[in-house]
Amino acid sequence: RVRAAMPHAAITTDLIVGFPGETEEDFAATLDVVRQARFSGAFTFQYSKRPGTPAAELDGQLSKAVVQERYLRLVALQEQIALEENRNQIGRTVELLVATGEGRKDSRTARMSGRARDGRLVHFVPGEQQVRPGDVVTTVVTDAAPHHLIADGTVITHRRTRAGDAYAAGQRPSGQLNLGMPGIGQPAATAEPLGCTR
Repeated sequence: RVRAAMPHAAITTDLIVGFPGETEEDFAATLDVVRQARFSGAFTFQYSKRPGTPAAELDGQLSKAVVQERYLRLVALQEQIALEENRNQIGRTVELLVATGEGRKDSRTARMSGRARDGRLVHFVPGEQQVRPGDVVTTVVTDAAPHHLIADGTVITHRRTRAGDAYAAGQRPSGQLNLGMPGIGQPAATAEPLGCTR
């Protein structure tokens, strides 16, 4: 239904392999869902017994070897699908919110990183433009890997933003998000809704 409404949607998920009682048939059904859904990315984890949790007391605990083998099969399938889906992006023009701390910014490639509107990570070459984290650029995808896209061509457009200005001025977010509710110890009258500034 999502793809019918948004054909180019990038859908991600979280998956845990080896929960107590998981049968080979259960795992095969998980692989089938992954094949059908064609997730653009999946945060995949191996179940591990946590003392004090209800799951730790369940019957059907699987051996580490079984969990590891299933995990490797799932990761291999998901990476194959993600690479195929990312290769479908080659040649597309993407708009990116430039980020910091996402990698691929070495001296050899001179790449910066950003997130496309669908959440995909894109490593791009800013060229001669003074692109800053927080700015918005458009560029064309030239290559793909399972976990990111590459845009080694020219930046088509570059829009400077207030977020980029703040980054350039050395201002960093406080880490506090206020949705209009008073903070702890803060009077209600001084609470600022999300997006408001003094």
